[in-house]
Amino acid sequence: MSRPTNQPASKLPELRLKIRVHGRHPWFYRKMIQKPEKPLPAGTPAKVRDREGNLVGTGFYNPRAELALRMFHDGAITDVPSHFLEALRTAVALREDLLALPKVTDAYRIVHAEADGFPGLVLDKLGTAFVAQVASLGMLNQLEPLGEWLLQKYPGSKLVLLQDKDWAEREGMEKLPRPPAVRTTVREHGLTYAVEAGTGHKTGFFADQRDNRWLVRQLSKGRSVLDLCCNSGGFAMNAVLGGAAKVTAADLDEAMVAQTQHNASANKLRLQAIHGDAFDLLRDAEPGAHDLIVLDPPKWVHHKEELEEGLQRYADLNRLAFQKVDRGGLVVTCSCSGSVSEDSFLRMLRDAAAAARRDARVLYVRGAGADHPVAIECPETRYLKVAVLQVR
Repeated sequence: MSRPTNQPASKLPELRLKIRVHGRHPWFYRKMIQKPEKPLPAGTPAKVRDREGNLVGTGFYNPRAELALRMFHDGAITDVPSHFLEALRTAVALREDLLALPKVTDAYRIVHAEADGFPGLVLDKLGTAFVAQVASLGMLNQLEPLGEWLLQKYPGSKLVLLQDKDWAEREGMEKLPRPPAVRTTVREHGLTYAVEAGTGHKTGFFADQRDNRWLVRQLSKGRSVLDLCCNSGGFAMNAVLGGAAKVTAADLDEAMVAQTQHNASANKLRLQAIHGDAFDLLRDAEPGAHDLIVLDPPKWVHHKEELEEGLQRYADLNRLAFQKVDRGGLVVTCSCSGSVSEDSFLRMLRDAAAAARRDARVLYVRGAGADHPVAIECPETRYLKVAVLQVR
C-alpha cells in the first residue's frame, strides 16, 4: 500500500475546473476538469479552483476514472493524513458519544463515505473486527495511518480490507487479494449474531437495518411472519422476540439459511428457516397465511443502466407480497439500491399495489440508522429505502 502524500497545501498540485461551482456536491466528472499542465498520478490530493478562480476545496484526482475528482474538504488542507485522522476521530465520536451506540450494539458503521468526508470509503465495526470497503484510489492511499489509529484505540481488533470490484476497475486500482474472513460475534438489542467479517454481502453484516429490525420487533406480536431474503435472520429473530405466533425465514443462499438456524439456536429462539427463492415462495404461499411479510432483497440495481429492469423486479416481488399478505396485514419492504430514488421506490410500490388490486397505506418510510448519515449536499449517501405498509 502506498504512503499518503504529506505535502502542505501550498505544495499540493492545483486543478482548475471548466465550470463555475455554485453548490457543494463533492463529485466532478472528467469532462468538467481542465487537463493539468503536468500529468498527475491517479489518486493525487489536489487543491481545486473553479473556472472563475474561486477555491472549491481539496479532493482526490484520478484521470483514469470518469468520476475524476472527489472532494473531501471545502478548504485548502495543509496536511492530508492528519486531516483524515481528525475526521476519523470525529466520526467515531458521533457514533459512540452522541448516538451512544455501544449501549445497544457493537456493530455499526464508523465511516459512511462522503457523508463523513471519506470519498469512496465505508468502515464498519463488527464486534472485534473492522471491515473497510474502498471504492476510491485516493482514499486507499490514506488507509495505513487510519488502520494504525484503530488498532491503538481498539486493542486486539482485526482489520479487513475489501475492494468494491466495480469501482476498483473504474479507478484503475491494483487488485487486492481477498482477505480471510474474521470470525466474530456481534450483539444488537439483546441478540447475538455469528458473523464472518469480510464475507457475504457488503461487509458481512447489515448494520444499516438495526433500527428497522427493532421496529419489526414492535410490530410482530401475535402475527404470522414471513422473512424473505433473510440473510442471517435478523428480522425473523426480532419478530420472535416481539411475540410473533409463527416465524418463517427463507433465503436463496443455503449458507444464510444455516447461519439463521445457528443464530436462532444460539439465542434460544424457535423459528423455521428454509431454503427457497422469494418469488417462488410467495407464488406458492396460501393467501392470508401471513400477516407480516418482510422483503429485504439484495442490491438489484448496481448501475443506472439496470434501473428499469431492477424496478420491474422489485415491482413483481412486492405485487406478490401484496397479493398474499392477509387483509389488514403489514408488508415491510426494502431496497438497498442507491440508484433507486425514494420517489421511484414509492411509485413502484404504488404500481405494485394497483397490479395486486389491493389498497395499501404507508405507515413508515425509513432508511438506515443514524450511523449511516446522509450528506445533504450528496443525496447518493442515502441508499437504503424501507417502507412499512398496511394492506387492505
